[in-house]
Amino acid sequence: MTEKNIVIVGAGFGGVFAAKTLSKKLKGHKDYNIILIDKHSYFTYMTELHEVASQRVKPKHVQEDLEHLFYQNKNVKLLTAEVNGIDKNAKTVSTTEGDIPYEKLVLAVGGQSNDFGTPGVKEHGFELWSMEESLAIRSHIEHTIGQGAAELDPAKREQMLTIAVVGSGFTGAELMGEFIEQRKVLAQTYKLSESEIKLVLLEASPSILNMLKDRKLADKAFKYMENNGVDIRLGARVTGVTKDGVVFADGSTLPTKSLIWTAGVKAKSFISDWGFKYGRGGRIEADDYMHATKDDDTPEKDIYVAGDTLSYVDDKTGPVPQTVEGAESAARAAAANILADLGFGKSKSFAEAVKYHGFAVSIGSHYTVASLMGLNFSGFFASIAKHGINLFFYSQIRSAYSIFHYLMDEFFRTENGRNPFKGSISRLGNVLWSTPLRLFLGVFWIMAALGNIGSLNDLFWQHGLASFLEIITGAGLFLGLLTWPLGLLSIVLTIVAWSTNGFDMTHWFIILSSLAVMNGSGRGFGLDFYVVPFLQKIFGGLWYGKAKSTYNELENKL
Repeated sequence: MTEKNIVIVGAGFGGVFAAKTLSKKLKGHKDYNIILIDKHSYFTYMTELHEVASQRVKPKHVQEDLEHLFYQNKNVKLLTAEVNGIDKNAKTVSTTEGDIPYEKLVLAVGGQSNDFGTPGVKEHGFELWSMEESLAIRSHIEHTIGQGAAELDPAKREQMLTIAVVGSGFTGAELMGEFIEQRKVLAQTYKLSESEIKLVLLEASPSILNMLKDRKLADKAFKYMENNGVDIRLGARVTGVTKDGVVFADGSTLPTKSLIWTAGVKAKSFISDWGFKYGRGGRIEADDYMHATKDDDTPEKDIYVAGDTLSYVDDKTGPVPQTVEGAESAARAAAANILADLGFGKSKSFAEAVKYHGFAVSIGSHYTVASLMGLNFSGFFASIAKHGINLFFYSQIRSAYSIFHYLMDEFFRTENGRNPFKGSISRLGNVLWSTPLRLFLGVFWIMAALGNIGSLNDLFWQHGLASFLEIITGAGLFLGLLTWPLGLLSIVLTIVAWSTNGFDMTHWFIILSSLAVMNGSGRGFGLDFYVVPFLQKIFGGLWYGKAKSTYNELENKL
């Protein structure tokens, strides 16, 4: 049978979710190829870009290489290319790597910032809707604050030390929360008083976070930012941006060299001539089954829409929001209907596929407001819930690799206390100081195996396999080799000794010490500094393949 292509344009939340869903359902059906096309070789976790822009995490934290995500999905083919257009009659997608025929097509090309035609935004400001833009902000803030710290003219100094964010939606509020925490780091780096770095949030409406139905949550976010020195200006309608700052409708100005625009989102502009019916923000309108529609409202039966490309209003839940769960719900419906068309299931409307659990808006790493499963809460537990939402997405696309690295980057590799635990569990903060304890614990187990503990000798079983395990545990911990599994083994051996010989306070000491050294202490003057990255490279390559800058797995088929 001739192979048939299911083409997905865009490797964002909607595109990746659709590809994973279709791959699982069509596993074993070799007559179908799922082709995922994107101009980047990686998936960008868009809702975390503010963390990159403010230097909370490294850029790679929000990038998941598509090879890693789909290496085990052999029926998914990756193509790094730009899409130039669609020929609906010939059923082909035109790309910079050639024309790709399709049986079914999913358009999930994402969105871009909407400046509503405000003069000067693109020339003198920054937007936050791509990895490139977040990196530009990251570099600019660091450079400009550094210059401002050295500026002697008071007016110029204040201008360079002022950071303004336009728009108080989810993106604007979260970015401002990150700047609150980055301000402390920048102040220490450049020997400034924190109060010298001014943070200004500009909102045209009379309130912030206007998408929140529960205004108490918005009020809490407002109060948190205000208490942390943010100048929140409501009713501040920006009519222009110049090289010297912001111009308001009343003619007043705000001098700044750092203006970030987060006031709106629209569909990618290049889809406007693809011959569909377009709704608000230039998005493609869809029917109840996520089929793209024509100008006469008739559906394109073989073309589906998801993510920020989609314009659809559900009778019960309203317009599909530009959120992760909005993209997932549309992709879930599109995938189900593609499978139904191919004879592998029943069709499903958006109303049947939609799943909204809620939202969480992080105002920095230490404070969040959330509404989940009908519960509204804020603070530490809301911050943990925000991370839970992100991890839930990775679990749905079945990426243990992403889950592991997310946890490491957000909790154990964070600098300057920028995690919900204020850095207390970050191994960058305490791994070095646990090295003496690791060495002591290693010596303890070696002496226990040799029977030289004295009064502690009777506390541990001292023959056969037990002695061997004690020697291995002691030597490994002392050398800092495979510290995490050997720390766990140390706990197990202690519990066995406890159950065999009875309780002693020494047991608690060994258990808690073992737990402490499991926090990466093998990388502080230990062999794990070399061994762990080597093992990650070897086993990661066997399971996830080798990441590349571009992909073209279709070069022999075009």
